[in-house]
Amino acid sequence: MKRRRRHALDLLPLLDVFMVVLFVFATIQEGQLDASATAAAALEAELQQLRARQIDPDELARLRRAEATATADVAAARAELARASETQTELRAALEQLRTAAEQAAATATTSGAEALRRQEVLARLLDHFSVFEIEIDGELAGDAVVNHCCYRTEPLAGAWKTCGVMPAATAELQDWLADGGAGLADALRRTRGGNAMTIVRQNERATWRVARKLEEQLRERFPEHKIYGDGVATHSLACPR
Repeated sequence: MKRRRRHALDLLPLLDVFMVVLFVFATIQEGQLDASATAAAALEAELQQLRARQIDPDELARLRRAEATATADVAAARAELARASETQTELRAALEQLRTAAEQAAATATTSGAEALRRQEVLARLLDHFSVFEIEIDGELAGDAVVNHCCYRTEPLAGAWKTCGVMPAATAELQDWLADGGAGLADALRRTRGGNAMTIVRQNERATWRVARKLEEQLRERFPEHKIYGDGVATHSLACPR
C-alpha cells in the first residue's frame, strides 16, 4: 500500500490568516449590533408616531411587542459581542506570543519538543473557535486529458483527507458539480463552528491551470460566510485519495 506524503501546516502564514479572520469577524459582529440597534430605534420612532395619532390599540400592541423583541435582540447582540471581544482579545494575545516564538525558531532553525507541543496546544485552542478547511486539487495526466482529483480535510492538525471525487475544470460544469454537492465537499463546508470558517484552496502543477482559482470564486459565491484563501500551486507533493 502506497503511503501518502503530507506536508506540515505552514505556521506563520496560518497565523497571519487567523489575525485577518479575527478582525473580519469582529467587524461583522459590530455591524450586526448596529443593524439591531437601528431597527429598534426605527420601531421606537414608529411607535411614538402612532401614539401621537391615537392609532388602533391592537396595532400599538403589535408594535410594542416588536419593539420589545428588537430591544431584546440588541441586548443579546451586545452580550454576544462582549463575549466575542473577550475571546478575540485572548486569541490575539496567544497569536502574538506564538508568532514571536515561531519567528525566533525560524531564525535559529531550531524548535524544542516543548515549544512544538506548545504551538500545537495554541493552534488547537484557535481551532476550537474557527473551522479551518483545506482543499487540494491533485492533477493526473490521462492521455491528452487532465483529471483533477479533489480532496479536503476539516481538521488541519490531525484530520484525515477525504476524497471529493473528480472536479471538472470548465466553469459551467464546476457550478453544476457544486450544485450537486461536489461529492460531499459542499456538505462538509456547511459544518462550521458558529459560522467562523476559513477555507484554504491549493493545487499542484499537474492540475488544470488556475482550476483552484475557479473553485475559490465559486466557493465565495456559495459560502459568503467563509473566508476563502488561495494557496496557489503547492510546492509539496499532493496525493489525494482515489
